[in-house]
Amino acid sequence: MDNFKVRGDIIIAVIGLVFLIYIGRLFSIQVLSEEYALRGTSNLVTTKPTIPPRGNIYNRKNEIFVDNRPIFKMMITPRNLYIPDTTVLKELLDMSQEEIDETIQKAQKYSTWKESVFARYIKPETYGALQEKMWNFGGFTFYPSTTRSYRYEVGANILGYISEVNEREIDASGGLYKSGDMIGKSGIERSHDKDLRGKQGKKKVLKDVHGREVGSYLNGKYDTVSVKGKDIMLGLDTDLQRFGEQLMWNKKGSIVAIEPSSGEILAFVSAPTYNPATLTGRELQKNWRTLQLDTLNPLFNRPLMAEYPPGSIFKLPVALAALNEGIITEETIYGCGGGFKRNGGKPGCRFHVTPLKLDNAIKYSCNSYFAATYMDFLHSSKFRDIYEAYDTWYRYMNLMGIGRQLNVDMPYEKDGNLPSSDLYDNERIYYGKNRWKATHIISNSIGQGEILMTPLQMANMVAMIANKGKYLPPHFVKATKSPNKPHWDHVSFDTIFTRINPIHFQTVVDAMEQVVASGTARRAYMSDFDVCGKTGTVQNPHGEDHAVFVGFAPKDNPQIAIAVIIENAGGGGRWAAPTASLMIEKYLRGEIKEKKFEENRIMSTNFIR
Repeated sequence: MDNFKVRGDIIIAVIGLVFLIYIGRLFSIQVLSEEYALRGTSNLVTTKPTIPPRGNIYNRKNEIFVDNRPIFKMMITPRNLYIPDTTVLKELLDMSQEEIDETIQKAQKYSTWKESVFARYIKPETYGALQEKMWNFGGFTFYPSTTRSYRYEVGANILGYISEVNEREIDASGGLYKSGDMIGKSGIERSHDKDLRGKQGKKKVLKDVHGREVGSYLNGKYDTVSVKGKDIMLGLDTDLQRFGEQLMWNKKGSIVAIEPSSGEILAFVSAPTYNPATLTGRELQKNWRTLQLDTLNPLFNRPLMAEYPPGSIFKLPVALAALNEGIITEETIYGCGGGFKRNGGKPGCRFHVTPLKLDNAIKYSCNSYFAATYMDFLHSSKFRDIYEAYDTWYRYMNLMGIGRQLNVDMPYEKDGNLPSSDLYDNERIYYGKNRWKATHIISNSIGQGEILMTPLQMANMVAMIANKGKYLPPHFVKATKSPNKPHWDHVSFDTIFTRINPIHFQTVVDAMEQVVASGTARRAYMSDFDVCGKTGTVQNPHGEDHAVFVGFAPKDNPQIAIAVIIENAGGGGRWAAPTASLMIEKYLRGEIKEKKFEENRIMSTNFIR
C-alpha cells in the first residue's frame, strides 16, 4: 500500500511540476513578452518594403544629370477598406468618383486581402495633407518612394525612363519584382537597372483591425536597411548634347559623337526628341501614349535603331580593305567620265577630274573609282573564286564594326546589314549559287545596295579610322560608384583591332583632310582645327535624299569623331557637314565663334514636311 501511495505522490508531483512550467511559460508569453503583448493589441504584423533611392546619373564633368525627388505611393487592402467620405480623396488626389470606384473594383478583383496600388506619385505636401484628414479611414497604407528629377532636360533617348513593372516582368523576374515595384523601361535606366535600383530593405509594422499602422514591430528588431543604388557616370557631354538637339530641331535624323581614344559617347542625338521629364509623374502613361502615337516617332532611338544605306562614306572601308589586300595602292589610277564604263555607266557619277588616284577619288567622291576597286577585289586572281574574295571582303567590313552589333550598353541595338555570300546564293531572294558576280552587287561599292548601317556604326567606323585601325567599343557608362564610397570605379574595355596596316589609314586620313579643305565637305572647314571627313548622299525612294557626314578632329590628335545624318536634306556637304563642324567647334572650343552663320542657318531650317 505504502509503495503505491509513494508512487502516486510522485506522479502527482511530476504532473504538478509540468503544469507549473506551462503556467509560467504562458505567463511569460502573454504578460512579460513585449512581442505577444503587442500582438494582443493588434490584428496583424505585416512586412513593408523600404524602397532605396535610385542611384544618381552624372555627366562626364561629374555634374549630376539625373537624381531623385521624394514621392509616396498609396496602397489599399480591400477587406480592411473604410472610406467615410470620398471628398478628401477627390480633392487631394484629383480623382473623380468614377476613378475611385474603378480602382477599388480592380483591387478587389485582384485580391481582397493583398495590397493594391490606389494612387501613385503623391507629392510630400499632398501626403502631409492626407495624413491630417484620413485619420479615421481604414485599409490605406503609404509607402515612401522616389521619382526621377532632371537637371538637364536633354538626352531622353539615352536616359530612358522608369515605371512600374507589368505582369510579364513580374513573372520573368523569378520573385525579384512584385506589383508596384519600379523598373527601368528603356535607355540607361533599363540597361543599368540592376546597379541603379539598389537593394530593398524590410520593415515589420503593426496594424490595427482597420488596417491602419499603429507602430513598429519590436522597435525594428527584425527590420533590414535598404541600400541606395549605385551612382553611374556617363561619358556624355550634356552641353554638347543640348547643342546637338537644338541643331536638329525640326529635323529627323541623328548625331553621334565619340571620343576616339576611349570609346566614350559624347553626344547621342535622336531627332525628333522630347523632354525626359515628360515620362515621370502621374501623367507618365498618358504622355507615353501620346509620344507613341506621334507620327514623327520621337520614342524611336534613331542612333541605335535606324538603319540607313551609308552612301559614299562607305567608300572609306572599301578603300582600306582594297589597300590592305594589295588590290590597289595609293597610286592606282582609274578613269571616270560620268559613270562606271565597265558596267554600262552604272553607277553614275558627277563630272570631275579624270583619271584620278585614290586621294582625289575620296576628295571628289568618285563612284566609278570605287566600283572599279570593288570589282577588281572580287575578281582578283589572288583568290580561288568570287566566294573567297567576297568572304575576305566581308571579314574586313565586319572587323570595322559594319553589319553587326557593337554591344553598346543600351538595349535594342540593331545590326545594320552586311549581306553574306549565302544570301546572294539564295535564288528565291537573289541570284542562286554561282550565278552572281561583281556587276550584280556593284552598288555595295558606294554604300547602296543591301548595305545598311546605324548612325552609331557610322560614328564608330570613323573613330576607328581616327585611331588608325583600332577602337574601343562605344559606351555610355564610364564609371560607377557604390554608396558611401568616395571614388569612382572606372569601366575598362579591350581594344579591338582591324588587322589593317596603319600606313593605309594614313593614306585615307590625308585624303579625308582634303575632302574638307577643298572637296565635297568644304562647309565643314575650320581655320583652327584640321577636320577630316567624308560626305554621303543616301538615296531615298520615299522622298528627298538623306544627308550624311562622318569626320573627326583634330587630325593629328583626334578628340572627337562624329556621324551626322539628316533625313530628306539632300547632299551631305550642304547640311550634314556643317552640322558636324558646329558640334566639333562646340566641343573643342566650348562656344561657336567661327561658324555663327552656319549655326543660324541650320537652326532655322525645317526639314519636316
